[in-house]
Amino acid sequence: MPPPDTPTPAEKDDRWREAVLTAGLAVFDWDVAARRIWRSPEMLAAWDYPEGPNDAVDGAKAVLHPDDYPLFQARMTEIEAGSLERATLEIRMRSREGAWRWIRWRARVVARGENGRPARVVGTVNDIDELWKGRDLARESQMRLQGIVDSAMDAIISVDDAQRITLFNRAAERIFGYEPLEVLGQPLEMLIPARFHREHHGHVEAFGRTGVSSRPMMAQRIVTAVRKGGEEFPIDASISQNEIRGHRFYTVILRDVSLRERTRRELAQAREDLRELSVASRTAREQENSRISRELHDELGQNLTSLKMDLAWLEANTAPEQGRIRQTLAGMRTVLDSTVAATRRISADLRPLMLDDLGLAAALEWLAEETSRRHGFTVDLAVDEASANLSEPLASQAYRIVQESLTNAGRHAAAGKVRVMLRTIGTEVHLDIEDDGRGLAPEDLRKKGSFGLVGIRERVYTLAGSVEIRGAPGHGTVIHVRLPIPARREGDA
Repeated sequence: MPPPDTPTPAEKDDRWREAVLTAGLAVFDWDVAARRIWRSPEMLAAWDYPEGPNDAVDGAKAVLHPDDYPLFQARMTEIEAGSLERATLEIRMRSREGAWRWIRWRARVVARGENGRPARVVGTVNDIDELWKGRDLARESQMRLQGIVDSAMDAIISVDDAQRITLFNRAAERIFGYEPLEVLGQPLEMLIPARFHREHHGHVEAFGRTGVSSRPMMAQRIVTAVRKGGEEFPIDASISQNEIRGHRFYTVILRDVSLRERTRRELAQAREDLRELSVASRTAREQENSRISRELHDELGQNLTSLKMDLAWLEANTAPEQGRIRQTLAGMRTVLDSTVAATRRISADLRPLMLDDLGLAAALEWLAEETSRRHGFTVDLAVDEASANLSEPLASQAYRIVQESLTNAGRHAAAGKVRVMLRTIGTEVHLDIEDDGRGLAPEDLRKKGSFGLVGIRERVYTLAGSVEIRGAPGHGTVIHVRLPIPARREGDA
């Protein structure tokens, strides 16, 4: 016989129920056999249960959302029949304020009768409405993000820290020719030519160690990808990285630039063709100028010299009393002298013969003296030994650049002194022309109808060189030209 203070089973149940219901939580205690349910004050205060008796199933019908009640009833029936030990549902319940809120309902069999059927079930009700709202917002945000990713014009590909593909948008499908199921979970190397696999894998790992959030990939080198059919093509790409739950993910945004690269190559080839054509055209022009200049100097010059000799004979054999004839002969001598001078000037302007006969240094010395005489400024010329006899077409173009620069200094700069320095440094010719004239304003470099500086740039371009023109109002002008010396080919003298 048990001690007098030993509680009966019914008393034990009542004390346990009291402990559960006073725990300060939204809990319920269901006596299955009696078909009666006890709910804690917190549960009754939060949810809109009706007044009066609350049967286990029927009482819940008043507070559960009509769409969710059939699922709740099915679980309760399974628990009551003993086919389910515990259950968890996420359903909607009406609060005391009248709003439908999502809850997580849990129930568990804690006692069974002598027949083995459930006798007692306890459970909890937790308000998870904010969690569901967060889920909805996250789902909506994910859908919007997916919509943006799928509608992007550029291909977007994400890989995990093992460089396996986790995202492949529609633009990527279109560019590479793969369906998403063919690439998701596969290594990124399937989109890269085999010869770049090891190098590319190392580049991505090195980028991960930098901690930089993003960078363009094409800034370092041309990036090549490969389509499903095996065709290789260039891409313009940028890569970014982020860390989620301890795992690093990389995202590449790329664009097929096959057309752009083809256009760039064609444009570069067209420019090179034009440059070569310009070199050939200028060389032919210089040769023609040289031929005309030599004919003027030799044939016309000889004829004029012969006329001068004949005129001198006539003057010597004309009697002093024939004053009118002697006066006419003197006038003819004046015209003939000016014709000879004009012929020499035109011949020199076309092509100074000393450039062919004596070399670039001698031609520049003559040019400096002639320009100083015409424009009234002094020219300080310095030509090193290596540059004194440059070969064609370098010699002709260097001469023309100096000629154009000195002409500009005389016509526009009002210079008092011009310094010209020609040096050979390594495999380049450096030409510096500096004057102390009025200088250049920025707009002067873009002035329409001013072809002097444009001509200098064009000559430098045809020789694949570079030119820098600097000047400030009142501080003169500096022209720095660098021209590569063509490599000698076999058979050249």
